[in-house]
Amino acid sequence: MPKSANICLALSLLTCAACSTRSEVASAPPLAYDGIPAGLMERCTVKDVDLVTTGDIVTSRNAYKDGFEKCAAKVEAIRAHDAEARAVSSDPAKQ
Repeated sequence: MPKSANICLALSLLTCAACSTRSEVASAPPLAYDGIPAGLMERCTVKDVDLVTTGDIVTSRNAYKDGFEKCAAKVEAIRAHDAEARAVSSDPAKQ
C-alpha cells in the first residue's frame, strides 16, 4: 500500500471521529422493574457548591457525603428487593 493511502486512511478516520463526537451525552431513562418504587431508580446526583471560601469546602464535602449515603441506601433497598425476588422465584411454594 502506498504511503499516501495510509495518510488518507488516517485522515478519513480522524474526520469521521470528529463528526461523530457529541458535546452532550444523553443519558438513558432509568429502567423500570416490577415492584421497585420509581424513586429508587432515579439517578443519584449531588449539586456542586461553588468554592469561594474555606467553609465552602466543608459544605461541599457534607453535600457529597449526604448524597453518597442516600445513594447507598437506594442500592441496599434494590439489593434487598432483588434478594427477595430471587427467593420467591426459587421457592415454588411461595409462588
